[in-house]
Parts: sequence; C-alpha cells; structure tokens
Amino acid sequence: MNNPSMDRSHTSTMQFSSLVSSQIRSLLQTLSDSNSDSVFQELCQFVEYGSEGSILLLQTCLDHMNFFDKLDHMNFHGGDMHNMQPKPDFLAAIFRYLLGKPNFSTVFCEALRRLVISEGFLGEFCSALQLSVSEKIGIGLALADSESLDIRTTGQNFCMGQIEELCGNPASFHSAEQIQNTIMFLHRSEGLSKHVDPFMQMLSLMEPKERTPIILAPLLADDLCDARNLDLFYGCSENEFDAILAEMESETSMADIMRELGYGCTLNASDCKEVLSLFLPLTEVTISRILSTIARTHASLEDNQNSCSTFFSAIGSSATSDSSSLSSWNVEVLVDSIKQLAPGTNWVLVMENLDHEGFYFPNEEAFSFFMSIYAHACQDPFPLHAVCGSVWKNVDGQLSFLRYAVSAPAEVFTFAHSVRQLAYSDALNVHALAHGQANHAWLSLDVLEVLCQLAERGHVGSVRQMLEFPLKHCPEILLFGIAQINTAYNLLQCEVSSTVFPMIVGNTMGIDMILHLWRSNPKLVLRGLVDLIKTDQGNIVRILDICQELKILSSLLEQAPFFFSIRLAAFASQKEYIILEKWLNDNLSTYKDAFFEECLKFLKEIQFDVADDVSANSFQHSDALVNLYAETRTVFLKVLHANSEQNSSDKFSEELKKLHRASMHVSPRLQNVGGPVSSTSDGYVDDIDAEANSYFHQIFSGQLTIDATVQMLARFKESSEEREQSIFECMIQNLFDEYKFFPKYPEKQLKIAAVLLGSLIKHQLVTHLTLGIALRSVLDALRKPSDSKLFALGTKALEQFLDRLVEWPQYCNHILQISHLRGTHPELVAFIERALARISSGHSESNVGNSASTDPHGGSTLPSLENAEVVDSSWQLLGTRPTQPGQLLSSPFHMQQRHQGFLGDRHKGSATSISHTKPLLASLWAFFECFRKRCS
Repeated sequence: MNNPSMDRSHTSTMQFSSLVSSQIRSLLQTLSDSNSDSVFQELCQFVEYGSEGSILLLQTCLDHMNFFDKLDHMNFHGGDMHNMQPKPDFLAAIFRYLLGKPNFSTVFCEALRRLVISEGFLGEFCSALQLSVSEKIGIGLALADSESLDIRTTGQNFCMGQIEELCGNPASFHSAEQIQNTIMFLHRSEGLSKHVDPFMQMLSLMEPKERTPIILAPLLADDLCDARNLDLFYGCSENEFDAILAEMESETSMADIMRELGYGCTLNASDCKEVLSLFLPLTEVTISRILSTIARTHASLEDNQNSCSTFFSAIGSSATSDSSSLSSWNVEVLVDSIKQLAPGTNWVLVMENLDHEGFYFPNEEAFSFFMSIYAHACQDPFPLHAVCGSVWKNVDGQLSFLRYAVSAPAEVFTFAHSVRQLAYSDALNVHALAHGQANHAWLSLDVLEVLCQLAERGHVGSVRQMLEFPLKHCPEILLFGIAQINTAYNLLQCEVSSTVFPMIVGNTMGIDMILHLWRSNPKLVLRGLVDLIKTDQGNIVRILDICQELKILSSLLEQAPFFFSIRLAAFASQKEYIILEKWLNDNLSTYKDAFFEECLKFLKEIQFDVADDVSANSFQHSDALVNLYAETRTVFLKVLHANSEQNSSDKFSEELKKLHRASMHVSPRLQNVGGPVSSTSDGYVDDIDAEANSYFHQIFSGQLTIDATVQMLARFKESSEEREQSIFECMIQNLFDEYKFFPKYPEKQLKIAAVLLGSLIKHQLVTHLTLGIALRSVLDALRKPSDSKLFALGTKALEQFLDRLVEWPQYCNHILQISHLRGTHPELVAFIERALARISSGHSESNVGNSASTDPHGGSTLPSLENAEVVDSSWQLLGTRPTQPGQLLSSPFHMQQRHQGFLGDRHKGSATSISHTKPLLASLWAFFECFRKRCS
C-alpha cells in the first residue's frame, strides 16, 4: 500500500522542479546582449534554493542550449561553439558561479547524471566553455571529493592531467604564474578553498624525470628527491649494509628502551649511565632521538618500575632504586650522564638532527620541557637554522616545533638572535610585540621564510593558525616581514597582504609604511592597490593621493595591469598630473592591440554605466567618478581613432565605431571625434551650439515661455531634419551640463531652469538614459540642504511632474527618505504618500495600466521587456542597484561621493570643459554676469 505522505512529497518535489525549470527557461528565452547582466543576476538567485535549485539551473541551461548535441557535432564535424544561442560565454558565467559553491560536486554530477563523466568528457566540456586552467583544476579537485568512487577517481586523474600539462615546461615563468593563479583562485573561492592543500600535495607528487624542475623545486617533498639516490644505496657492499642496519637499530632501540623503562632509569646518575653505556658511543643522532622521546613522554607515562627492575637484573646490575616517586624524567640526571659518557657532544648538531621520524610535540608543555633540557645541556642560544633553515622531511614535527616556538615566552624560547631580522622595526609599532610576543618571532625573517615554504607544500591551514596572533596584534610587522620573502607562488604573502594592506591605506599615518613597502616590494604594493580598486572604485581617489605624495605615479602606471593603469591615468589627468593623450599614445605604440582592447572596455564602462549595460563583473562607479571619467572620453576616442588603423585589428576598429555611434546618443558633442577634421564640420557644430544657446537666451530672459519651449523641443525631437534633432540633443545636453553651475544662478533664472527641467520629464521629452539623468539630478538636488539653491531647484522641478510619480514607486520611496523635505514641503510629501497608498491598495491599478500603455519609458505595471530594462536602468542611476548576497558595503568615501553630486565649481568646470569641448553656454553665463551687474 502506498504511503500518502510520500506520494504528496514526491508530487510537491515534481511541482517545484517543473515550476523552477519553467521560470529558468522563460528567462533564457528573453536573453539578449542588452539584458544579459540582469538575466544572469536573476538566474543566480535560484541557487538560494539549495542544491536542487542549483541542479535545475545548470540542467535547464544545458538543455535549453542543446549543449551536448552541439558538443557532439563539434567533435565529429569540427567548428566551434560560438554560434550557439545563447553564447557559450553566458553558460560559462553560470557554470563559474556554481563552481565556487561548496555543493558544486553534487550539483555537477546530478545535473549530468544521464551521462558518463570521464576524463575525455571533462576535457571537451571545459574546452567548449573555454574554462581556464585554474577552473579545470578546480573542477577536478571538486569531483575528487565526490562520494562516488568512479567520479572521485575521474576527478583525481583529470586534475593530475591538468597539473602535468601545466608543469610540462617547468622552466617557464608562465607555468609559475599559472600555478600561482590556480592557488589564489582556489583560496578565494568559497567552495574550493578547502582544496588548496590537496592541490599542493598533488604538485609534490609530480616526480621529475631527469632533474628537479625549477618551478617545482620548492614544492617537491624531500623524500622524492632522496629516492633518486637509491642506486647509491643498492650499490653498497653487504658489510656496509649490515653496518647501516645495525646503526639504525641502535638509534631506534635506545629511545624505545628508555621509554619502556620509564622515569626510573633517570632516578640517579649511576642507573642512568648504566643504561646509556649499553649503547655507546652516544652519537648526536642517538641523543637527538633520545631527547625527542623524553620530551614527548615528559608526563603521564605509565609506572614501569617492574620493567626497570627486570631490565637491571637481566644486565647483571644491582640497581634497586624505587622510581615510584618520579612523575617525569629527571632532566639534570639525564643531561649530566650524557655529558659524562659523551663529553665532546656537539649540541648544535644534536638539534640539527631533530628531523627524524617520531619527533613531535603534542602540546606546549612538551615543548617547554624540551627547551629546559637544551638550556641545561648548552648555554648557547638555540640554533634557529636547525628548525627554520629548510623544510623538514618530518613536516608534522617541524610544524609542531614552530607552533609552540612562535608563541612561547621569551624565557622559554626567543628569536632575538635570528640572523635575518626585520630592519624597519624601529619605525613600526614595536610596542605591539607586547602581550607575550617579546620573543621577536615576527621580526625574524627566517621564521617567515620557512612558514611561507610550508604553506606552499600543502600545509597552509596549519600556518594560518600560527598567523592568527600577529594578524590581530601586530599586522603591520607581519606584513613588513613577509613582504621581504619571495617564494614560488607567494601564497602566504598574498593572503597577509589582502588582509593588512587595506588597514595601512586607511590609516592616516600609514603613508610612511607604504613608502617602505614600495621600496622593498613594489609588486606587493601594486597588488594591494589593485585589490582596493576592485573592491571599490572610489578608492582610486585615495590611491592617487598616495601616488602623488610618494612620487610613484609614473612607476606605478608602468608596472600596473592595464585595467588599473587606465583608470588611474584617466583620474590623474583630471588633476593635471599627467597628459593623458601622450600617455595613451605611448602605451598604444608599445602594447598595441592588448592596450587598445582594454581602452575599449574602459570606454564601454563609463559610456553605459548609467544605463547599467555592463557585465556582472565590471566595476560599479559612484556618480561623481562616472562624471569625472566621462570627461576623459573625448581624449580616449580621439587617440583610439588616430591609432585604429596602425595598431588594431578590424574587430577592434569596428567596436570603436559602434562605441562612437553609441556615444553620440549620450553626448552629441562627440559626433566629430575621430572623424575627418574640416572647417565645414567644425562650422556646423559651432552653428548648432550657437543656435541652441540663442534659445537659452530667450528662455532665461523671458522672451520664450516654458510652454513654448516645450512645444519647440517636442517638434525638434520628432523632426525629420537632422539639424533640428541636433539642436534638441544639444539643448538637453547643455542643460544637464549646467547642473553643477545652478547654485550660482540668480533666483529668477534658477526658477526657470527648475521648471524647464521638470517639464522635460513631465512631457516625456527625456527618455532612456536622459530620463535617468534628469531624475537623478532632481533627487540629488532634493538631498541638498533645505536652504540651498539646489534644493529649491529640486522642489520646483518635482512639482512639474507630480502626476508621473505614480509610475515610479521606488523613486517615491527615495524621495520620502529625505528627512528635511517633510519639514519644508509637507504638501509634497503628503501627495507622494497618498500616491503610494493608492498603488499598494490597488485603487490606481487602472490608471497605472493606462499610464503604462501610453508611456513606453516607465510604469509600475509590466511593460515590454525592452521598456522594463529602461525603467530598471533609471533606478540604478539612483544608486538602488540590487545588492547580491555577500556583497560588501561601499567605503565611507564612496558613500560620501555618491551624495556630493557633480564635481567642481564654475572655474574648475570651465577649465575642464575647455580642454575637451567648447565652453558650456558661455554666452549665457555672460548674460548672467551682466544681469547681476545691472541688479547691483
């Protein structure tokens, strides 16, 4: 008999799967180049449903694109996947997003459960999606963690195959960089970070065929290298072999016998010497093993008095001592006995032989006990090179020594005599070494060197635990020390830098530290600054200030990756620190297509950032930064056009043309950039500007009413004559450009500007991008102090299009959040609240529907897909872009910039404009100057 509850559960699951799959397919059917970012973000939300949601997402994407049929066709008939719709890079983006999740192995296997996952299949799958080596290795490691033995084996073999291919040319710097990138990719991924150590261990298994590759030398386990000397061992004589075996037995037996006899054999000197004398001569190797056993069993060893008595009787000794009173080894008796039997013992050599099987400190007490033995035996400082000179064969033993050594009190263990000390300690907060850190562990470069090497041998987890204390109490000292350590992949250096460097940059007193870091390790500083700008583009202001103060701007621009240097150069040019045109030409001449392509990416970002037409991985700029970058757009276009034929491919030239055409919709002044320079075209542009400004003269002098202006602009906008359309675009652009100068307008002209701006919105003369800019301008003005001119402009403009607010409930919410508006204009607030109430109660549903049908650019109902994107773009202009899970809040500086509006005062704005475009409404400004003189 069927279980009804199970049937209902099964039915519910089927309904869920069907519903989710249907929603995913609907989104994929609407996918286009213009909305790929928003579709991607919506699809990623299905991951929040857990493993089942992730499985359905990947499965539905693959099925919708007929991925496997096209993969088979490609294998049999050749070709590539680029003609797939949607493009394979979109599927790759979805796949990469899932790859970083902890449940990726389950998701991938379940989504492909109808297929046999083999190494060949994985290779074809990754090639079709154009996944990087790091991502391929990540897939292999994730599958190697699968519960299925077959899939686990396939994942391991696939991963090893990628590593073999990666290390095929071990002398290549590219291989080293790829391995480092793979390590950082795994470390930074939420679901793959646990695989860093297995990856490092796989690298260690790559046994070289002829010689140790330079790239793998720091990673290979020492025992693999020693295995190459087995021929020497097999070639020895039988007598030599017996001698070696006898010595091994002697060394092992001495420590084991003492442990079996227990504490009683160190009760007095005579008994102890009698035991030790059976194994003469006492070599440094033997003593090292004895001390290791003694320390490991310093407490809680079973009472072996009977064994001890039996042993002494067996060797004919008359010792009858009672050891029941001992709770540990008698260090003084043991050391004195060793000194008497082996007076020439080299205690440094004893410490150098600690690297043997069985050496391990189980706890802090064992370490302290061991150090008390050394202190009694030798008055010299502990030979640090014995522990910090290289990575041991017995890595666990070395880690146990270092774990307790770095945290030990100075009277127990100190690194003060380390040969390589941090030289800059007097300029740092050395007082941070308090709280038990007076042993100078984190000032020792020898310690940091060996910890970095251990991390890259697959023991990063253990090393991280040791670094917790310095990261909390003396992070700057840790960073300064580790900056001087260079290993194959700088894994630990990257981790520490990513944590500590932002703290130094945010510290007003950190400029000297950054200068010292730059002198000792400029790559670390560069990497830190690049990470800062990836986290928040607003940090570029602080970065430029640092560069100027330290006079490192030129050097940094030379060494930085293109995406970073281009943004920094653009910002620096606005401060007149560099000549942007010359800098661009020099780099295009040197790096050609690679630099050209990055410039195009930058232009796309600043061109369409206000429309949110950029990929999910692009930078998000503050309003002020967007405006500032946009002022360099003309220079970029001019230089790229000049270099397009000599330095770029046809593909890039075509992209530049498309970008230029798109730019004209945002700024008509760019229509002749890069085109043929002629007096005719210049005269045409001058004529358009002149006529546009003449209309503004009439508007602001009262000769032309706002109603007449609106009718004229509506006619120009829909005109079939190119000239009238250009005048319309020029007037709109000029009005927006004047926003930053509105605070200096006389009250009468300010009121006219406010009514004009609001009327443009009311009568739908601004749409798409320009609608977003206009709405943002009004909201920005409303946020200004209530006694400011901009606030007056904002309220007056808002009054003009109150009847359209019902279309944008989110915009209304933003207005209602402005606290001082409620006190100065309660009637506006009340109107907006009533409008929102009608929307939420459904009373205005029919009105909103009519509004949506007549207004193709907004509306609270669901318009067509294209129109919906426009509405979404407008709101993202206002800083309301949806926050993804895990997204960090912007820095205080970034938030401050968002509320500062447009940059610059009148003089600064004019100077900037003259550099790239004609003065904005210059004659109109002269009119205002004359007006003020007459009034005075």
